[in-house]
Amino acid sequence: MEIKRLTERVAYVPNPVNIGVVYTESTAVLVDSGLDESVPRKISRLLEKPPLYLINTHSHADHCGGNAFLKKRFSTRVFAPKMEKEIIENTVFEPFYLYGAHPPGELRNKFLMADPSAVDEAIEEGTITIESVDLEIVPLSGHSPNQIGVAVDGVLFCADAVFSEETLRKHRIFVIYSVEKFLETLDFLEKTNYSCYVPSHGEVTRNIGELVEKNRKAVENIINAVLEVAESPVSTDELMKQLFDRFKITLENLTQYVLYRSTVHAYLSFLLDRKEIEREFRDNVLVWRQC
Repeated sequence: MEIKRLTERVAYVPNPVNIGVVYTESTAVLVDSGLDESVPRKISRLLEKPPLYLINTHSHADHCGGNAFLKKRFSTRVFAPKMEKEIIENTVFEPFYLYGAHPPGELRNKFLMADPSAVDEAIEEGTITIESVDLEIVPLSGHSPNQIGVAVDGVLFCADAVFSEETLRKHRIFVIYSVEKFLETLDFLEKTNYSCYVPSHGEVTRNIGELVEKNRKAVENIINAVLEVAESPVSTDELMKQLFDRFKITLENLTQYVLYRSTVHAYLSFLLDRKEIEREFRDNVLVWRQC
């Protein structure tokens, strides 16, 4: 693990979830905390200054799993977006909303349910100032309900607003909360001109347009696949099976299943609202079909 400088006071730690670092005069501000306490524990040994502040881009467990350690070890002050804040403080909400009821033990795992921890302040679009350093909070919803990015000194930590080409290959149907918002965020990013972009998964890039286009095409491919499968009436389970077969996805555990199901539902919501598909009940089975 190493810290890579991007500007005089901005850096990041390459990791399965890249961690942002912004130095102020006397402290370090982290952007996200990783999957579990091992991430901030290692990073804290590398930092030039103590991590007394943390900004969570969103509430998924791989982005806030180290929060509890930072609060306990450094009394770190934590900022998070509204809505996401409530999930970080009540982490059972994530497996609950994915499963739709009290989640079984198999879903109460660290990949879906981080250790709960207090968030000191809810943040929204605008600027927050930490020890004379201005950090721009940029709305980037779509992957999660109220995801944000953090911009400072021309660097945008853009969270899961875009995914690397490697991630798109690995996760052919990647997690989305709102297809409409995800596409709007891609359109927004395409018009920005930050000097560099740090996605949570993948390499730093100076050409966000190329990455945006790959993500947009991936979403469009899934939309088209859903519409093709729904040319004939199809149940949700059968729709998912046909999508998994098309994209060569093999289910191995319940965590995978609820994440994929939630994402397929996001596409169905998008197409239903656009009146490109319709739903009906046949013999007490919910079925979907292309309009």
